[in-house]
Amino acid sequence: MFVGYILYSDDIALLSCSYYGLQKLIDVCYNYGVQWDIKFKPQKSQAATFGGNSPPVFVKLGDAALGWVSNVKYLGCYFLSRSCEVHTTRCVGKFYGSFNNILNVLGKRKNDMLAVHLIKTYCILPANAVIQL
Repeated sequence: MFVGYILYSDDIALLSCSYYGLQKLIDVCYNYGVQWDIKFKPQKSQAATFGGNSPPVFVKLGDAALGWVSNVKYLGCYFLSRSCEVHTTRCVGKFYGSFNNILNVLGKRKNDMLAVHLIKTYCILPANAVIQL
């Protein structure tokens, strides 16, 4: 099964096997935006080729040309275009930063259950997750 787009909240990832197909998907989104007064920001948009060389031409979002990038950020994850790997260094760094801040604030007289709850809330769950208590 082929999926040409992934949507989450206001983030859209368009996927295509060809430059032409990607341009067509962008055009569909752009025309929909014009019809319904939705503005897509070219400066926040990225284009990448996974597993091959980038084409010598740019894809266009309306009148703006989108340059090819070496990694793409989507929902906080960085995808490396040449190797098709997920770059986790930033996520791991954020985890340790939040973890150390929590332990530092709690100090020596910490409540273990409170520490577990804070670590689960701020270190493990994604930023947009809903926490049910």
